[in-house]
Amino acid sequence: MKKKDLFKGYTGRILLIVSLGWAITQTGRFLLPPLLPAIMEEVNISVFVAGIILTIMQIVYALAQYPSGKLSDISNRSVIIIPGMLVIALSFFLLAGVNTASILVISVALLGLGRAMYNIPSRALISDLFSSKRGEAMGIFTAGSDLGGIVAGGISVALVAVSGLFIIGGIPNWRVVMFFWGLVALFLVVLFKSQEKEVLNLNFKGGKIYEILNKIKSSVKEDIGYILGGKSQRETILAFAFFIFVATAIVNFLPLYLIEEKGFSLRISGSIFGWFFLLGMVVKPIIGGLSDRFPRYLISMGGLMISAVGIGLLIVAESVIGVMIAIAIFAIGYKGQFPVIDAILMDGAPDNLTGSYIGAARTVFFTLGGVGAAYMGWMGQYHSFQIGFIGLGIALIIAIILLYRNY
Repeated sequence: MKKKDLFKGYTGRILLIVSLGWAITQTGRFLLPPLLPAIMEEVNISVFVAGIILTIMQIVYALAQYPSGKLSDISNRSVIIIPGMLVIALSFFLLAGVNTASILVISVALLGLGRAMYNIPSRALISDLFSSKRGEAMGIFTAGSDLGGIVAGGISVALVAVSGLFIIGGIPNWRVVMFFWGLVALFLVVLFKSQEKEVLNLNFKGGKIYEILNKIKSSVKEDIGYILGGKSQRETILAFAFFIFVATAIVNFLPLYLIEEKGFSLRISGSIFGWFFLLGMVVKPIIGGLSDRFPRYLISMGGLMISAVGIGLLIVAESVIGVMIAIAIFAIGYKGQFPVIDAILMDGAPDNLTGSYIGAARTVFFTLGGVGAAYMGWMGQYHSFQIGFIGLGIALIIAIILLYRNY
């Protein structure tokens, strides 16, 4: 299959639509870090509490991945993907009106749930449609996340530029954007359903709902066996957990880190945040393609090494140009990890259980790694973001060692 063939016919349309859906989802999700100072002031919370709340989102996202993948295996992908996007839309609407910490918790928890419901079945759907080019197809899908980050960075810069503009009733412009993004998520549901061939109903592949529950119960043991597996499997998943720990910490607090530690303005930090994702959108399909041609473990280890170098440079850089170079180096290694991790998980999963196995493994390492936001919030409030970033570099080194032991 040639690269251009990835976008042809029904499979190509579905790949583009689900990638667009992920971009829409991640735009709303990645608006949270640049807007964090405004949201913290709105609901009167500290940096540490903000880290805890963002960790809740990550933990819900992690825990919901396994049941989402399992249900998509024994029913069909659409019956999970479509409700997932509806939950995402609801979370954006709630974020648009957030005025208390409790509403913020509910909003981000729903966002985590909806992302899991959309993400895992979509990945499994891509795995169903692309077998020989999984790495490349997953690179395109995961690049949708970076497109979302670019758009979020651009929106945050634009919001600062027009910060004095309000609509009737004095509603801040960032609330208007979140509400609009909820409408965009609803449009995605219509677009996806117009192309997807699967029938959306409750008589799943296995029959009635009680039969489905019995199937889930009987197969959980097999899924746990896959996760725990042998020593190599356990250490590989642990390595991915350390990586997600770093990812969660950086994505949620990079703009605030640049403001607090580097003294950058909100506009500059938002621009650098978008720059970070722009590089990721370019890198992911390339690295995903390389992982189809060379040993995936080698590609993963190399990426982690590059990321560690990028963090080291980011810690010492002081100028905007220096920080942008450090971010570029970090992004090359960091962003390329996602399609490689997905491909490694897919390689070890039976074709009829792709969603279950991917969801199970991701639930484990996203749950373990999800505390990264709480860690960085704690470091930012009680120590310093700079020391926190040193800890992230150490976490990457541990991940490299674990992968090397099992290569």
